[in-house]
Amino acid sequence: MMSDLLHALANSRLLKGNLDYHLIRASMVIVFLLFGYQKWFEYEAQVLIPYISNGPLIFWIYPAFGISGGSWFLGVMEWLFCVLLFWGFWNRQAGILGALGSCATFVGTATIIPFMPNGWDEVAGGFPAMTGNVPFLMKDVVLLAASFYLLKQDVVRAIRSPNYAGITKYLIERLARTMTALGLLNDDLEYYVLRLAMVIMFAFFGYTKWHEYAAQLMIPFISNSPFISWLYPAFGLRGGARFLGASEWIILALLYAGFWDKRFGLLGAIGSTIVFVTTLTIIPFMPNGWDPAAGFPAMAGLVPFLMKDLVLLAVSMYLLKQDVMRMSLSSRDAEMSSMRLRVDAIAAGN
Repeated sequence: MMSDLLHALANSRLLKGNLDYHLIRASMVIVFLLFGYQKWFEYEAQVLIPYISNGPLIFWIYPAFGISGGSWFLGVMEWLFCVLLFWGFWNRQAGILGALGSCATFVGTATIIPFMPNGWDEVAGGFPAMTGNVPFLMKDVVLLAASFYLLKQDVVRAIRSPNYAGITKYLIERLARTMTALGLLNDDLEYYVLRLAMVIMFAFFGYTKWHEYAAQLMIPFISNSPFISWLYPAFGLRGGARFLGASEWIILALLYAGFWDKRFGLLGAIGSTIVFVTTLTIIPFMPNGWDPAAGFPAMAGLVPFLMKDLVLLAVSMYLLKQDVMRMSLSSRDAEMSSMRLRVDAIAAGN
């Protein structure tokens, strides 16, 4: 059965060429485009206050620009990175700059997590039971890993290109040497970083769903989903949340086991892909998901939380492709080894 699944996936057009690379880049472009857009409106400037105020790397924005100005500053930067990442489809230099900006962005947001007040539910025992603004930020761990993936891909591809000269060539080579010295260009590092980021995310989100407060928080997501609304009639309020928690921990275990056994990793990547296809389909049905004053595409309410799942879906498909490739290669190597043994046996018999 596993061999049939592997064969079907290996011949799927979804896993051909550089589709996974383009999907991750496109998802990051969309995220920066939409999140940059909403920062031009006053409602988002107010939403950003707890994030910027508690950010150890971005708190200076308010003294420098004020509340509205700080939001506009972030909007400008996010649109700049959006343009550079989009340009990176054709120009590696622009892609490198966009990926560097994206890495800086999510280092800045992920480092807010330890300093965010009321980020861990006290009734559930505190850490690691996420609440408040922490779940929104926890997804940035994966977005940071995706940014690193794009950076490494663009640096490696730029080095292999003969089209660069002068100061551009010097800067790319200098960046490549620096990343090499830090071990950031090691083979498969981005694969392991992305897998680890997904494991961490599923561990935290799966844990929260075992507690009552998370069951209440899940109501708008489950109730408005075209695919999982059946959970409440089937399991009830708490049971529906626990069902999702158990499912996420199963995927977590499979993704974690995938560090050593690609068969488990493949199943985990399939599960992860299904999860984020499901969550993204909630967006069109989420009430109050677009600010009434600004309108579409000014995200509001719970839509920004769900929109990040675009990147998580792209990363899931990347892991799926990588595990299929590794299993196919391992299978071919085993066949070649078996063939050599048969040839040697025939030769010895003669």
